[in-house]
Amino acid sequence: MSKFEFILFFLIINISGVVAQATPDLFLPKHQDGVVKLIIPDVLDNREHVFGYNRLAVFVKNEANEYTSNNAIKGKHTKENDFLIFKPYYPFENGMTYVIRTKSTNSDPYSYKSFQTGKKKSVAKAKVISIYPSDNRLPENLLRFYIYFNTPMKKGEALKHIQLIDAEGKSDIHAFMEFKQELWSGDGKRLTVLFDPGRIKRGVSTNNSRGPALQQYKQYSLSISGAWQDVYGQQLSKTTNKKIEVVKAYRTKIKINEWLVKKPKANSKEDLTIHFNSIMDFALIQSMIHLKDKEKNEVLGYWEILNHEQQIKFTPEKKWRKGKYQITVDARLEDVAGNNLQNLLDHNKEDKDNTDTYQFIDFKI
Repeated sequence: MSKFEFILFFLIINISGVVAQATPDLFLPKHQDGVVKLIIPDVLDNREHVFGYNRLAVFVKNEANEYTSNNAIKGKHTKENDFLIFKPYYPFENGMTYVIRTKSTNSDPYSYKSFQTGKKKSVAKAKVISIYPSDNRLPENLLRFYIYFNTPMKKGEALKHIQLIDAEGKSDIHAFMEFKQELWSGDGKRLTVLFDPGRIKRGVSTNNSRGPALQQYKQYSLSISGAWQDVYGQQLSKTTNKKIEVVKAYRTKIKINEWLVKKPKANSKEDLTIHFNSIMDFALIQSMIHLKDKEKNEVLGYWEILNHEQQIKFTPEKKWRKGKYQITVDARLEDVAGNNLQNLLDHNKEDKDNTDTYQFIDFKI
């Protein structure tokens, strides 16, 4: 090919748009605690929703190549000079393949790039480590289970391996909601399994035709097959069965004035404890209850969930000072039946919703 022909060929390719867009300037993490950096000099607005997951998102690689903001790894976006920086809430895992989805401007198509932070020296044998609610006595209108694994699991096949089995050994294949995208945490280690709300809500056609998936006074088993594989190709070490004894449904809103609060003594590091009158949602309770002092500053310390999600305790970093305190409760906090401080999951048109965003418990030490 002559020099003239080469130049002509190059110009034709560029004009026709055959040349793919260059991958945005991207800096990959070099270790587990690293961050992902993307050069985006055009972003002047520092609000996170403007430059967040739409411009830079990280995912655990999956076989279906489905990468939407709903299943992105959760973390914090910050803007520093010309860099958009993403730091995950939990460190990257060595040996795990991640996919970064980026776009330099809002009008660009997405670009994808995979990476690993290192090789995993050994892979722990895959197993179920916990299931919430943790109690075996659960209400008839239970809304969801959280299943925790010690390694990231293969996605897209959960309901092939999870069954609700009654006392006669019969599996209810319609018990759980089947989503196009399963409800996984960003690290692939926690799965949320929802009962079909149509089986829970009274008067709905599905409830009328099939009845509730769980029926009061009966016994069931949540079975998780040992044939399920993690992302490394390992099967779960065994089949896991959680026994369930069904009790009366929860039919009331959460009422924080019915909680029992045990106050600590001043100048001590005693625990503050809160006893609920129903089982709370394990995941939501970790982020929707806060403790503040009289200046409205967050009291430093840590919360612990106890007694099958019916109690929490707060251990302060420093000794309690005399004075006023306030427990702040997000109105979206739910019990295990999906009822919150504002309304019921299974509510009538006559029921009045509470519009408060937060509710408060004031106490004095």
